[in-house]
This record gives sequence, structure tokens and C-alpha cells, in this order.
Amino acid sequence: MTTFREALALLGTSVPDHLTADAEVPVLAGPQAQGDLLVFRRAAPATVEWLPLPAGGLRLVHGEATGNTHWLHAGFGSDGVRWARSTAGPPRLALLHVPDGQTALLIHTDEHGANGIGPGTYAIHRKRELSIPSTAETVTEVRLVTD
Repeated sequence: MTTFREALALLGTSVPDHLTADAEVPVLAGPQAQGDLLVFRRAAPATVEWLPLPAGGLRLVHGEATGNTHWLHAGFGSDGVRWARSTAGPPRLALLHVPDGQTALLIHTDEHGANGIGPGTYAIHRKRELSIPSTAETVTEVRLVTD
């Protein structure tokens, strides 16, 4: 099992004082959330171009409100993890494929810890929020949640 300290070390970042360094990173294979990101299992489109994750990880979202970043990283000993750019447009950021026996890590540099992502194929999305003024009956604005 990977600890939060080990996950952040992949990014060259230390654990903030308010978080537990030796907390185990859970590995989940179902829907999950981390701050302003959502991860859902899904089948990959037939035409997807899978790429290896960069050795230093892939920055998915730079926290607009806090400056903290969400990173996608291959888990330890998980060389087969692949990602693909999404052509679906916002709010979908990327697709992720984790082979059997491997993991990926979704790491937040300060606030939300880290999530382990188990084997499967996933879509990674930004959260959205709807604005409905009290005088209106319909949604007037859809915007991305900023972390």
C-alpha cells in the first residue's frame, strides 16, 4: 500500500502539516471524487490514442482558487498505465487505462490527499455547478468548479 508521503514524493512535494503523511492511499475501482475532479469507469472510444504517463506525472488541473494542483501519476511498479486526451471537450479532461495488477495515483498537492485508481478504463472530469437565480425556473449558467 502506498502512503500519502510516498505519493507526494513522486512530485517532489512534502506533506502539508495539516495532513497525515503515513495515511494509506486507498485504491478504488469505482466512481471517485477528489476536490473538483470526478473519475468514472467507462469504455474507451475505438479511436483513442493511448500515451504513457510522463515520468513526472500529468498535471490535470492547476487549482485556480488555491494554487494547488491535481496530478495523475502511474502507481509504483505500474509502467503500463496509459492516458489519452479527451476529444469530448470540457468538462472531460482525459481518459485513463490501468492494466490488471497496476494502479494510477490521482494526487492533490495540498488539500485532498491522494486516490489510488485500480485496474480499468476511466474518464476524468471536472465538476460543474449550475446557477439558478431565485427568480428563474431554469439554469442560467453552467460553470466548472474551481478548487
